[in-house]
Amino acid sequence: MNDIRKACVEAIFREFEDEGDAIRPAYADGWDEIEARRPLGHIVGCIDLDVTDLVDIVIDTINKEL
Repeated sequence: MNDIRKACVEAIFREFEDEGDAIRPAYADGWDEIEARRPLGHIVGCIDLDVTDLVDIVIDTINKEL
């Protein structure tokens, strides 16, 4: 279970780093104002989350890990 959790967290951070659609700036091109704090497990800044996309990322990751 711990491996699946780590894989899901990694997939979400990768989505952010790839500037995907699930996690994006709340306004204009504010990518420079959003920060990934991996050791803390946080992405901070003024962001717009697409919850359905995030759930899809998690489900896809779980399916790959099983």
